[in-house]
Amino acid sequence: MGTEAISSALRLELRPGEWVLWDARPHRFESLANDRARIRDATNDELRDVSISEIRSLSYFPAAELDARLDQQRTVDPAEWSLAEKREAAIREVLTGAGPTKERVRVAAVALGMSARAVYRLVARYRISAQTTSLLPRRRGPNKTRRRLGDACERVIAEAIERRYLVRPRTPMEEVYRNVKKRCRELSIPAPARGSVLARIRALDARHVARRRLGSKEAQAIARSTPGELEASTALELIQMDHTLADIIIVDSVHRRPIGRPWLSLAIDVATRCVLGAHVALEAPSALAVALCMEHACLPKDRGGLLMTSDVPWPMFGLPKRMLVDNGPDFHGIALQRGCSEYGITLSYRPVRQPHFGGHIERLIGTMMGRVHLLPGTTDSSPTARGSYDAESAAVMTLSEFAHWLCLEIAGRYHQDPHRMLGTAPAAAWAASIATGVTPAVPADPTRFLVSFLPVTRRRLQRNGLIFERIRYWSDMLPAIAQPNEPLIVRYDPRDLSHLFVMGKDLRYHSVPYANVTHPPISLAELRHLQALLRAQSKAHIDENLLFSTHDKQQNIVAAAVTTTKATRRRAEAARRVKAEKQPLVSSIDFTKEADSLPTEIWENPP
Repeated sequence: MGTEAISSALRLELRPGEWVLWDARPHRFESLANDRARIRDATNDELRDVSISEIRSLSYFPAAELDARLDQQRTVDPAEWSLAEKREAAIREVLTGAGPTKERVRVAAVALGMSARAVYRLVARYRISAQTTSLLPRRRGPNKTRRRLGDACERVIAEAIERRYLVRPRTPMEEVYRNVKKRCRELSIPAPARGSVLARIRALDARHVARRRLGSKEAQAIARSTPGELEASTALELIQMDHTLADIIIVDSVHRRPIGRPWLSLAIDVATRCVLGAHVALEAPSALAVALCMEHACLPKDRGGLLMTSDVPWPMFGLPKRMLVDNGPDFHGIALQRGCSEYGITLSYRPVRQPHFGGHIERLIGTMMGRVHLLPGTTDSSPTARGSYDAESAAVMTLSEFAHWLCLEIAGRYHQDPHRMLGTAPAAAWAASIATGVTPAVPADPTRFLVSFLPVTRRRLQRNGLIFERIRYWSDMLPAIAQPNEPLIVRYDPRDLSHLFVMGKDLRYHSVPYANVTHPPISLAELRHLQALLRAQSKAHIDENLLFSTHDKQQNIVAAAVTTTKATRRRAEAARRVKAEKQPLVSSIDFTKEADSLPTEIWENPP
C-alpha cells in the first residue's frame, strides 16, 4: 500500500480512491457529503463516516521545494510540460495498475522510449511529491541567467541604458549598442556582442521603461497590470476577501456596557456566491485577521473552539485556486504572500482606484450590513440615516453573540435565499458545482496551515535562546535547529506571545515557549503598550521581568476599573476572547511548591 500512496503533504485532495490517514491508520477516500467524508479502512475494508477535519494526508512535501516547483511550472516550456504529462500518465499506471510491477515498468519503458532503470528513477521522483513538475526533463549545461561579462563592461552597459535608453525623446536600442561599443574602445576593454546588450534592455521592467520613455500618463495603458477576468465557473476557482467596520455597537461580556464597533472579515466564493469564511474581532484588520479568515474559509466549520460556529450546516470549505484582494497593507505582508505560495493559491491584487474589480465582496458586505441595520445597537450606514437613535444605549450584543448571529445569518438565511445573479440559492450552486466533479482540497495539517499565514520575522539564535520584543524564548530543540548567531525564520501569534513558531531544518515549524514558563501569556498590543509606558517613565533599561511585573500591576488596575472607560472594557474583552479561543502553550507546573522526590531517589544528609 505504501508504495501506491499518491498524495501531497500540503493539499489533501478529496477525490475517490485517494489515500488518507484517520486515527493513525490508512484509509481510502470514498465520497463527500457536506462536511463529512466516507472512508474505507485499508486493513479490514470497513466503511466509516468521519469529519473532514479528522483526516490527514499520508505524505509530506517541503514548502521550499513546493515554491520552487510552482515557479518552475509557471515558466516551463510547453513541449517539456507535454512530455512531463505523458510521463505522469505512464508512472501512474506503474503505481496503480494491475499485474507484476516488473511488467508494468517494462511497458512504461517502451511507451516512454527509455530504459527500465530510468523509469524506476522517475517513479522514485514522483513518489516524493506526486507533482507533474517532478517529471520535467532535467536541464543540462550552465545557468542561462548567469552573466559572463566583466564588471567594467557591465557598468558601461548599465550607464548606456540609463543615459541613452531610459530618456525622452526615445532612443533606439541600436543607438545604445553603438554607444556601448564606442565607450568600450575608449576604455580599452572588449566590446560585448550586440545580443548581450539587447538582452539586458529587453530584461528591464516594462512599467519602469514605459514611465521613463513615455511618461506616467501615456504609459498607464501600456504597462498597467490587470488581473484579467473576474468571473469563475466552478467552486473554489476564485475567492475575494475584504474587511469592514461593522455597523453595530457591541458590549463586553461581563458588565454589558458598550465597547465599540467590531471589525468583520469576509471571504466569498465568486462562482457560487457562498461565504467561504468569516472572522470578527475587536482589533483593526491585520495579518492575523487575514490568517484567521483564511483558516475559517479553508477548513471545515465543525472544529471546536471556533468563535464563528453555527447550529445550521455550513459545508463550504476548501483551498481556493486564486484569491483576489485589495491593496491594503494587511494583504501586502510577506505572511500572506508566502502562505498562498506554499499552498498553491495564486494571490492577485485589484488595480488601484478601480473598486469595480471587487464588486462581489463589496455587494456581500452591503448585504450583511443591511441585515445588521435591523439589530439593536446598530449605527446604521451614516449619522443622517441613524437620526436621533442612541446606538450605545440600545446595544445589547456581545462579540460572541454577534458572531453567532452572523453565522446563522450566513448559513441559515443568505446561503438559502435565491441569488438574483445566480437564479438559485448559493448553497444549491455550491452543491451543483461539487456534483460536477469539483473536489475540495483541505490543508493536510490544520495547525501548520494557520502558522503559515501568521506574521513572520527573522531572529538570530543566541547562546541563551531567542530574543523577541525583549522577551527570551528557549526550547531544548533549538540547538538542533541552528548554530549560535544563525538566522531563523520565526512566526508569531499577536494574540498570544507565550510561544513562537520557529522553522527547523526539516522545513516545519516548532513551538518555542518562554524561557521563563511562569510568565503569563501576553498579546503584542499589550506588550507594545507596556514598552511605551516604561519609556515614558524614562526607564533606560527595559527587561522582561520589568515588563511582566508592570503587566501584573496593570491587570489588577484594569480588573478594578473595568467599568470606567470604554477603552479598558475593550482591552479586557479582547483578552477574555483570546483566552476562550485558544489554550496557551504554557507549563502546568506550579513552581511555588516544593519538588516531591521519586521512590527511586535517595535523599540523605551527608555524614
